[in-house]
Amino acid sequence: PTARGVLKRLAGAEKAGTGSLFERFCRVKGQLKDARMVGAEGAAAVLAVLRLSAVRQLPWYAGGNYQGKEMSYVQEAMAGMVADAAANAEDGLSRQMYRAALATLPRGGGNGDDIRMGILQIMREHGIKEGHRPGIDDPFIAQWHQKLHSNTTVDDIAICKAYLHFLHTGNWEDFWTHIFDSSKLTREDLAGMKAGWQTNGIIGPACHLPQLIPSMKHFLWILQTTHGGGSLDSAMKFAHGALPGDLQWDVSDLLTNRDAWWVPGKIVTIREKMLPVWKNDSHPNRDVVMLDVGLEKFFRQKVEGMDVEAMKGDDKLAVLDIAVANCCVGGDFPRLTEALAFLRRANTADHAEKWSKDWAQVIDAALDTVALGMEYDMDRLASLTQHPAEAIAEFAKCDPAYITNFGEEVVRGHSMFAVSKMISAVRGEVRKAAGKSPWLLVSTGKAELSLYAGAVKIGLLEEMQGENFSAKPTVMLSERLGGLEDIPPGITAVITSVSIDLLSHIAIRARNQGVLLAAITDEAIWKELIEMDGTAVKLDVVGEELVMEKSDLSGPPSAGSGGSAALKERLQLVKSANSQDWIVGPPGYATGIVGGKSSSLATLGSKVDALGISDLRVPASFALPFGSFERALHSDSKKTEEFRIAFEAVSKASSDRDGRRDALTALREVVEGMEMPSDLRSHLEATIAKLLPGGSLTVDELYDAIKRVWASKWTERAYLSRETCGVPDADLHMAALLMELVPAQLAFVLHSANPLNGDKSEVFGEVCVGLGEALVGNEPGSALCFTAKKDGSGPMDLRSLPSKPIGHYAPKGTATIIARSDSNGEDLEGFAGAGLYDSVTAHPTQETIINYATEWLVWDRTRREALIKRLVALAAAVEKEAGSPQDIEGAVLEDGTMVLLQSRAQV
Repeated sequence: PTARGVLKRLAGAEKAGTGSLFERFCRVKGQLKDARMVGAEGAAAVLAVLRLSAVRQLPWYAGGNYQGKEMSYVQEAMAGMVADAAANAEDGLSRQMYRAALATLPRGGGNGDDIRMGILQIMREHGIKEGHRPGIDDPFIAQWHQKLHSNTTVDDIAICKAYLHFLHTGNWEDFWTHIFDSSKLTREDLAGMKAGWQTNGIIGPACHLPQLIPSMKHFLWILQTTHGGGSLDSAMKFAHGALPGDLQWDVSDLLTNRDAWWVPGKIVTIREKMLPVWKNDSHPNRDVVMLDVGLEKFFRQKVEGMDVEAMKGDDKLAVLDIAVANCCVGGDFPRLTEALAFLRRANTADHAEKWSKDWAQVIDAALDTVALGMEYDMDRLASLTQHPAEAIAEFAKCDPAYITNFGEEVVRGHSMFAVSKMISAVRGEVRKAAGKSPWLLVSTGKAELSLYAGAVKIGLLEEMQGENFSAKPTVMLSERLGGLEDIPPGITAVITSVSIDLLSHIAIRARNQGVLLAAITDEAIWKELIEMDGTAVKLDVVGEELVMEKSDLSGPPSAGSGGSAALKERLQLVKSANSQDWIVGPPGYATGIVGGKSSSLATLGSKVDALGISDLRVPASFALPFGSFERALHSDSKKTEEFRIAFEAVSKASSDRDGRRDALTALREVVEGMEMPSDLRSHLEATIAKLLPGGSLTVDELYDAIKRVWASKWTERAYLSRETCGVPDADLHMAALLMELVPAQLAFVLHSANPLNGDKSEVFGEVCVGLGEALVGNEPGSALCFTAKKDGSGPMDLRSLPSKPIGHYAPKGTATIIARSDSNGEDLEGFAGAGLYDSVTAHPTQETIINYATEWLVWDRTRREALIKRLVALAAAVEKEAGSPQDIEGAVLEDGTMVLLQSRAQV
């Protein structure tokens, strides 16, 4: 089975205005096995159709009739299957989606025929007219009887409760008031519940027969047995017998004291104790799983009712702790589980006095890891569920206003929203105590914003709804945000002066659309931004700061733009010397042969001893020089022709964004599919032997990495950047620098002059756990960020502790080579082109969720400060040797050895 096939079968059967709830349940039941097999996309399709059904976007009463026992069976079977998926699906996000699906379902079971027979028994016992049988003529009972006989659903519980209310008051209007207040069902909804030969649905009125009250109370119990399970009380009633005695008492005590202050913590304790009863059971009891879902939902309701503004900071952190724990009970969120361990250790006085600057810096990093873990899974949840909802809606003709925000509403209905609420409530206090940046970056946007972000526009985003800025990219300064706004096309960044909820609609949209979203709480900085109204700007994220500056470009990166004339004059690309060597070593890293990375590495290698830094080395390397790609391409006439055709397609599609993207993808595929020239193989074999003596890396694996470096010349960002700057494609040459991938435990980037304020006496540094991919790739989260005087005078300023959730590591047990892009179009005056082209490892790196609860970079202050002093000394030494401020990249190995990987002039 395929995810597409599952969705097609679920969506394709939904026709506008047709179908019944029973038919839909049968369909979902039939697709559940295949849905589980295809993973998260299958779970998303199941959730989408059941949620759309539950909120009446899909019809319940427009299909064929059925008996109560049939509905009882299919509900019981489906609820059991969904509960099993919620307990045992392979990945955590799938389990979460099945839990959300289960929350929309009745439990099923009981004897469904009891519904049909029960209403008949009541009618006969009390002399109510039934068909041609004489008796009391009660239109409501006759209409409801037909529905119960042919089309019973969970709505019948609400109808029965409203009817009981009417039997107590004697006022028929009270029936309609009660059913709307309790279940939001209207007269029109009930009139649409047509069944059997009855054509008018349920319209009433009913006779006032208070003698029916005892019988109807028993009938309500019958209905709840089949359709119930959604409320916490009924869920406990059904699950009671499957729980150990102590848990039975715990839940009963909780429900008895449901308004007590200690209830949220008690909920989490009960859920943790209940976990072994249902988790990973080959046949989990559906009622226990439904009770757990109900408890989780009840927790969120309790947190939503809290007056967080009246809480002290410590109380907010305590509620946040249990809110995160509530989400982590089932083990479905690995990132959040690690973040919780970090938060708990940080929120003690063991490492520093509470609410001191040192303590607050640690807790701030912990809050960041919690937020990032939450955002990662909730953004995926929104994205996964949006597509199937749109597909189903296309067939069923659902209300577009509801479908537009479907994925975001799924997120806002998740218990993770309580986590978001508490982070927003406490983060300001923590950051103030930590002396942190006034910036809060919710979404860092696209990399090309560092070239050109757009023209600054001042206004309210809510007043820009429905507009289109695609013709003129715009940076929006909106003094306030409601959180529900759409982000119009063409807006590349939204900056506001008010706080932003991390799971608000606009936050989810910004991250999914690649729009920068940030809040600034400093009035002086906000005024400086306002003064740039109408200015074409670029945006850079430096540490935790957002830097807005006037752009050198006159317009956005777009094909055929011709570029800024002033910028073109400053861009002087080195011409290729047309080397005929396949491989050159450091002595051959000359101008016109290789780019700045290779040349810098050779220079550093020759001067490493002169730097006077202990335990420092520069790795060995070799390079494929400029022109190697062209030689490899021209050795294969078939690929040469394919490349020519693909390149022409790119040029022809310059004004068609989608067509250009497709053409660039096809062009990269041609490059990555090139055969290796026969005379290159022996050179690569010799290179591997020198860099990885005794290693297992094959020539073909290395060549695949090299081809991907070459192909990165035609990523969309790189292509548009050259077009914008007026750089002809043929003028951009690409060397491939080959070096051993060092097994870094830490990676660092140093600026020997502070880029935030231009202070040349001050080093600005960033350190992350693992390889430098997390730093140079601008992955979410903070690095260990610091500034310090080069001469060692004055205290070092620790700006942030690390919170990037993922560490990238060299593959365990096998040494490998990284092929680094090294073009003649990087780090030119007025144009920092670093990062435009890819570096690729011959073997994939490994990703690990970082356990900051035990990471020494956070907890060992003495060791951390010693590292910073070494890095500052390194930056000062490299700058002195180079004669100008430098950007420096490197790594720290497990034994403390520093590896210098690159140094280039700071631009």
